[in-house]
Amino acid sequence: MEYRITPARLEIGKFSLYYERVGAGPALVFLHGLGGDHLSWWQQVPYFMRSYECITLDQRSFGLSPDPEGLFNRAHASDLGALLDHLKIDKAVLVGQSMGGWTIVGYALEHPERVAGMVMADTPGGIFTPDMKFERAAPMPVDATPPVGSLPTYAADYFARRPELAFLYDEIRILGARPPADAGPRIFGQRYDLAAVRERLKMPILCMVGEQDTLIKPEIVKLLVKALPNATLRTVPDCGHSIYFEQPGAFNQLVRDFILEIGY
Repeated sequence: MEYRITPARLEIGKFSLYYERVGAGPALVFLHGLGGDHLSWWQQVPYFMRSYECITLDQRSFGLSPDPEGLFNRAHASDLGALLDHLKIDKAVLVGQSMGGWTIVGYALEHPERVAGMVMADTPGGIFTPDMKFERAAPMPVDATPPVGSLPTYAADYFARRPELAFLYDEIRILGARPPADAGPRIFGQRYDLAAVRERLKMPILCMVGEQDTLIKPEIVKLLVKALPNATLRTVPDCGHSIYFEQPGAFNQLVRDFILEIGY
């Protein structure tokens, strides 16, 4: 079977959303984090495209999707909805990494009937409970040029173990991330109503977290799972904030098992 990447754009008012499609089958949609873009999923798409139609995109303010209106995360969920409508996808499994968790939760709250399941990776997704404690209000770096290997978005020893991949991670971020300077506070300021979460997010949800994640610590994700009606937790060892990148084999297997378990 031939696999062809189909790059395209969707015009949403003054905004032009870049996205790609590859593979065939039920839809699997990937939403990147604050330091990423559609390229972030280079270790996932080749794995899943054999059985699923994989859709990646540059969220507003990232990569090939500049944000002329400055809406940033206020429009991420509605942008996703516009894309799924445009592609005539009635139901999908949504995968959200860090900031992408906010996107998929925001969409699922508005359209729960169109979400077969969600994967929330290293993210509270805007779902905060009173017992969640963060060391700082916006634990997401926006510095454009930190020293190579210094990012808290992967394990502290990742650069020592895999310098070439840590360098690639930094390069993807530099190439694709164009968030506003106050991106962290804006993301963490977006908080979804807990009553609505419990009422509407009854679809299966896989929550995973890196054992060494210092941005969204494992104890936060454990509390998140308790707040969700139908969620399971998987903690990945030897990994920081970016399981999909640091431990792609484990990430892909966990997602695959989850998808098969829910019969998608």
